[in-house]
Amino acid sequence: MNRSFFHTPRIHRDLLILPTSEYYRRRYRKNRTGSWLLLLVTAAAVLVAAMGAKAQELSVVDDVETGHAFNSVSMSESGSGDLLFQAAEPGRYVPAIHLGTEVEVKVRGLVAEVTLQQRFANTSKHWQEAVYVLPLPENAAVNGMDIVIGERRIVGEVRERHQAQQIYKKAREEGKRAALLEQQRPNLFTSRVANIAPEEEVAVEVRYLQTLRFDRGQFSLHFPSTLTPRYMPGEPVTAEKNVHFNAHGWSLPTDQVPDADLISPVMQPMSELAEQGSHQMKICIDLGIGLPLADIYSPYHEIDFRSTSDHRYSIQLKQGSASMDRDFALFWRPQGSSMPAAAMFAEQSAKDSRQYLQLLLLPPQENTNTRKLPREVVYVVDTSGSMGGNSIRQAKESLLLALSRLGAADRFNVIEFNSHTQALYPRPLAATPENIQRARDWVESLHARGGTEMAPALKQALSQQLSDEIGELVRQVIFITDGAVGNESALFELIRQRLGEVRLFTVGIGSAPNRFFMTKAAQYGRGSFVQIGDLNEVQTKMGALFEKLESPLVTDLQVQWPQGVKVEAYPQRLPDLYRGEPVQLVAQFEGGIPGSNSAGEVKISGRLAGKRFTRSLALSQLAVDSAGKGIGSLWARAKIASLRDQQRERGRLAGPESEDPLRQQIVQLALDYQLTSPYTSFVAVEQLPVRPASESLKSSPVPNAVARGQVQQPFTYPATANGIYGQWLLAALLFSLGGLLRRLQKPRQNVQAVRTPGVCGLLRRWRSALERSVRRWLRSVLPDVRRTDARAQRLAGGGL
Repeated sequence: MNRSFFHTPRIHRDLLILPTSEYYRRRYRKNRTGSWLLLLVTAAAVLVAAMGAKAQELSVVDDVETGHAFNSVSMSESGSGDLLFQAAEPGRYVPAIHLGTEVEVKVRGLVAEVTLQQRFANTSKHWQEAVYVLPLPENAAVNGMDIVIGERRIVGEVRERHQAQQIYKKAREEGKRAALLEQQRPNLFTSRVANIAPEEEVAVEVRYLQTLRFDRGQFSLHFPSTLTPRYMPGEPVTAEKNVHFNAHGWSLPTDQVPDADLISPVMQPMSELAEQGSHQMKICIDLGIGLPLADIYSPYHEIDFRSTSDHRYSIQLKQGSASMDRDFALFWRPQGSSMPAAAMFAEQSAKDSRQYLQLLLLPPQENTNTRKLPREVVYVVDTSGSMGGNSIRQAKESLLLALSRLGAADRFNVIEFNSHTQALYPRPLAATPENIQRARDWVESLHARGGTEMAPALKQALSQQLSDEIGELVRQVIFITDGAVGNESALFELIRQRLGEVRLFTVGIGSAPNRFFMTKAAQYGRGSFVQIGDLNEVQTKMGALFEKLESPLVTDLQVQWPQGVKVEAYPQRLPDLYRGEPVQLVAQFEGGIPGSNSAGEVKISGRLAGKRFTRSLALSQLAVDSAGKGIGSLWARAKIASLRDQQRERGRLAGPESEDPLRQQIVQLALDYQLTSPYTSFVAVEQLPVRPASESLKSSPVPNAVARGQVQQPFTYPATANGIYGQWLLAALLFSLGGLLRRLQKPRQNVQAVRTPGVCGLLRRWRSALERSVRRWLRSVLPDVRRTDARAQRLAGGGL
């Protein structure tokens, strides 16, 4: 078959119209939108990496209040006091030899006098400023602090906080030995010791008073020795607000926890500290309450005790010392025949005519069989990362036991929370066997992960109640958590506003829960608090809680004082009591003479199971301690706590904080009774300089022991701080994304694509769609600078 072959005719070059340089410039010009997007991603990657490095940097920083350089590590959750000194090798830190912690406790009546001494040694070759943290009981009244260096003792005095910081700053710069003790939370204090010489041993001595707890016929005493890292909710505060970042904390300040960087110390496993002989404590207790005891025991430590004269007991740790990786607790029970129905102690002030009184009174036991009212119970369980290890197992066992106690007439629901909140049922359902079994299966599947977003869980739990058409329904919320949060005040306000007719009970889980948050939340919730520190305590502790939940309340409590006596007592409003709980109060009074025949009587009345009761105590039978300072300090501490509650309920003032009348009352009270408070601190200064002017001073952060049963893992970091490795990983991902965008912006010189405009158009459309998708994703992930600036201005206008 003959075919015609056509050849491309040859055309002279001069007759061709070739593309000009303008054509190629427009054809392959760069998309400026993509270039700006690439620049934004690259800048974000560099910023994120820099923030990650800054968050982990260990250096001396300037304090925003005093303007002087020191490590702002006012930790709100910390373990035992400890020193850390910087080594010569960059990036490595060698802790000072911790020679041990010694605790001496004297129990007299209803008061425990505690002396805590921690000894350290500067093993470095540099002069050091040592920063250590000190957790104390939530009801401790700190009334003394000394620093012992060699044969010298530096005695601390209470000053207003800003003044104490200035005194410490000046002494520190002049080379004088100085110490500063500040309160960050009611149960946490931080101390600084400046100008410690190389190879020098230091002892820090803190003295405080605390009231004993009495519940179900037994007394108890707690000493915290470690902590659980707290979760810091909120978004980072912008630098435009002139907020100082503490390089020693793993968290940045947030809009909900402005001091988050100050309350997030470095954690270190106890096994590593034990290898250095660090974090060991000795405890000696002189127990003298004047009553024969039926039982003395510690649930978490082995102890030895022996009886001395006049029903006094000497108690020590069996092994001599123990690791500081969990709270120490001691319980003792008087013999049944000697169990007092009431106890009252008084002391006379050495300065004026004021007397102080401490009262403990047991309501009568109700022996009649009262009708058990149906309950609507909402169980809230914390499944955040800080509950990892033994804590989540204790929480699940507690919850399973609680489900088994539900009756046929009860209603219930279960809510879990971590970074998110999830409820088993939309509303409480009847406690049928099917619903309970489903709940048990759901509880068994829970595991610890994420952050501790507690506020949404509290809101949902306190809004679960149905209408009042059910009738006599007792509404209760059981909150099972370790309390590891930094925004306590906001949560207290949430409970106060939304509680209604609900009773809130808190169950503290773990070796070192936040007892301040747990007890205060139960107080605001008109409930009670119980701590479970070990799996073998679940049955007994939860059983005791169930008895309270299912028993009638002691309500309408009132105190009537003798005529002609001026009394100021705390708590001002006595709470409702549950079975086994006593009436406890401290009072300051004038006009009466305790111990005299004309002193009169104190009458306490209330209602139990619908019946009225009255108890009377004669002041004439009191023995007054004329040299004591314990009850007066405890009364002042209780009044300060009451004033702080009034501040929370009132909210922040629009004017300067120094003009707050409640603040002024707290300051004056703390100065009069020489107590630490949110606005006062202990400061001690030696008169003569010891550090030569030619020698520099170094300062370092403090590691804290990980609590027993917990696992050190990234759950200790909040949503607002990813840590150094997380920051670098995010930076790497952003750089990769930038490289991908850059590749998409390269000119396409594929000849085949030029010859097939349909494919080229398809590629261009695909590229545009991809760029739009990436742009939308970046808008959702990266912060909007304009919104951030506006938000910072609003925060600056409203104050912290």
